[in-house]
Amino acid sequence: MSSLRDMEELISDIVDVELKEYMREALTCYMTGAHRACVVLSFIAIFEDLLKKLDGMASTNKAARAIFTEINKKREEQKVYENDLLNRLKAERIITEIDADFLTVLKTLRNKAAHPSGHKPTAEEARYVFSETISRFLSKPVLSTTQVADQILSKLTNIYLFPTTNIQDHATVVNEGVKNLHHDGYSYLLKKLLESLDNPNEQIQVNAKRYLLGLSSNPLNTDVLEQIKKQVLEACSSDETKTQLLMECISTNGNLIKCLDDIVYLRINKMFESIISTTKTADQHTYLRHPVQIVRSILSLEKAVVDKFFKDNVYDVLNKYKFSPLLMKIVKNKEWARAELINNIFEKAGSSTFDEANSFARSASVYDKDIAVIMNETECFELIMHVCDAGVWGAYGAEGMMKGKFNNIPEIKSKALKALQNEPAECEGIIEKIRPGFSNSSDFEKDLF
Repeated sequence: MSSLRDMEELISDIVDVELKEYMREALTCYMTGAHRACVVLSFIAIFEDLLKKLDGMASTNKAARAIFTEINKKREEQKVYENDLLNRLKAERIITEIDADFLTVLKTLRNKAAHPSGHKPTAEEARYVFSETISRFLSKPVLSTTQVADQILSKLTNIYLFPTTNIQDHATVVNEGVKNLHHDGYSYLLKKLLESLDNPNEQIQVNAKRYLLGLSSNPLNTDVLEQIKKQVLEACSSDETKTQLLMECISTNGNLIKCLDDIVYLRINKMFESIISTTKTADQHTYLRHPVQIVRSILSLEKAVVDKFFKDNVYDVLNKYKFSPLLMKIVKNKEWARAELINNIFEKAGSSTFDEANSFARSASVYDKDIAVIMNETECFELIMHVCDAGVWGAYGAEGMMKGKFNNIPEIKSKALKALQNEPAECEGIIEKIRPGFSNSSDFEKDLF
């Protein structure tokens, strides 16, 4: 239970200046032993606070607007309104069950205190009502959908709002900022953040984008996730200027593109196609805008959805970036994508175009460990067989690998050797498929390994 000093300190937490003075009067009553008056004044203050905050919500929430109009009319007509206000706020889930229960208890205590019921409030009851009134309501902008959002928006000029470029850090900053934001405030906040992307102040643009990415990366709940899908992905999917933003948002969270309308998928796919065509070879695969990052989220969709809307672009990425260690990790547990990527590697290694085959031979040692992880033993053997095929065609790089007994790719060679030892019949089939009559499994091991 709060001490007298705690009660004095609580007053500094009150948001509204008028109600701060009002609760000072309630504290004065408590200090003089007028506990009944302290309870009644706290009751009046809390419902005044609720009405003010409800008025703040009215501009963005239809339910809040309807409640405020109705209750304020009763208040102006000097009718009893507290019970109706409590019931409406609870029914519309504008306040939590716990806060509603406290208000019910408070109403009961106030009725006993304000009427000749024979009940005399104790000091403990008065302290409880006083402290709960402030900590639960007067100290928090719980119902104001714009107040917290406007405070967030006012900080977009701050250079050190996001001290790093790490997306996880963005999410931490964002969730700290929105933890007291009412769920209806997200609509207003998202709208203002999108508008801020066109602000002439470059710092505001940067921070607005980082805020959107942080929200997308780790939404506090499913309601917030749906708001982002609706106001960012769906609403902006036809806006070419928002291409990079949408692709980066998608990269942060694959759940953003689940269960969208067909037209939205079609638009997102065109944006994805644009990103693929404009991405430079030197661009790091860790950039959120990189096709490899975007394909990670797309691969979280059902295969039927990928085939219907994204197939060509996904296959383009699987081919264009087939040697990306990050992409290999992404597809490792997605069998159809893994199989496509492996097939692309096979084609490169055994290409009849000498430049292609030689290119693989030059860089094979760099990707040895990553390829060995993504391929099983027989697939590693098949890869080596494709290199042999290119070598027979005359690709000097492949010939060099054969003469060197594939020692430049030790991880792949080790797994291929196990395939020869454990699955000789399957290896024979691979040899006959790629280069009939080239060798048998026992001779292959002796001559080439």
